[in-house]
Amino acid sequence: MKYSAFCKFDLEATGRKEAIEELLKEFPFGTGTRSLISGALDIREQVGATVVHKGISLPHCRSILVDSLTIAVGHSRKGISWPDEKVHVVILFVSPVKPSAPEAHAVFLSHIAGVIRKSGNEICSAETAEDLFRLLDFEHLEQED
Repeated sequence: MKYSAFCKFDLEATGRKEAIEELLKEFPFGTGTRSLISGALDIREQVGATVVHKGISLPHCRSILVDSLTIAVGHSRKGISWPDEKVHVVILFVSPVKPSAPEAHAVFLSHIAGVIRKSGNEICSAETAEDLFRLLDFEHLEQED
């Protein structure tokens, strides 16, 4: 599966919206695209908060504005206020809406859910961006093509 991933360790944001905006700045998009994706993520979060494990949130959406799975991972030692609890890791992803990659969203959700189930506590306490990426095992995604 084709994807790109970025990491921002030590997020400055203290709230959900600010954290999402801070992570979206890592994406290689223009301001207009970033704004549209931010709106889609906000709508998705209003439907239901995306805290999937104590301390980990997974905001996500699909969009015609991306050609491949795009992931931004953020880590905050102090924590970020999410609607139901504080989180320390935010794994934000946007997957494409196109016939050539209909399964990208489901495949990544399945992968990341398994990783979080197995290593959620370690992910929350990662000391470096490298440790975080190693624990999230994104390299495994490349083998799924």
